[in-house]
Amino acid sequence: MTVADTFKSNPVKIILGSAGSIIAVVGALFTIDARYAHAADVEKTKKETQQVIKETAVILRKQVIEDKLFEYDVKKEQAPDRRLSPLDSAMQQRYKRQLDDLKSGRIPE
Repeated sequence: MTVADTFKSNPVKIILGSAGSIIAVVGALFTIDARYAHAADVEKTKKETQQVIKETAVILRKQVIEDKLFEYDVKKEQAPDRRLSPLDSAMQQRYKRQLDDLKSGRIPE
């Protein structure tokens, strides 16, 4: 029996079988494609993550600077003449400038 004879005797079975096979293969391809991350999604997630990291770093830096300024304020209040040494005063001014820069959005590199 040749292939042509088989097809002539069972055309419906062969067409249905071929259609089923094609549908199964296409469905499997869509399933596999859905399991893997797409480059655009990965890039978007990467950019969002980098932005969150930058924002968190700025927040942490602000908190550290505010803590340092608080320490200098306490040191100034505890000093007998209510004044800081020239070095401490310079450091306090430096921290104030950094804090102003962070609050205004200028992030020093």
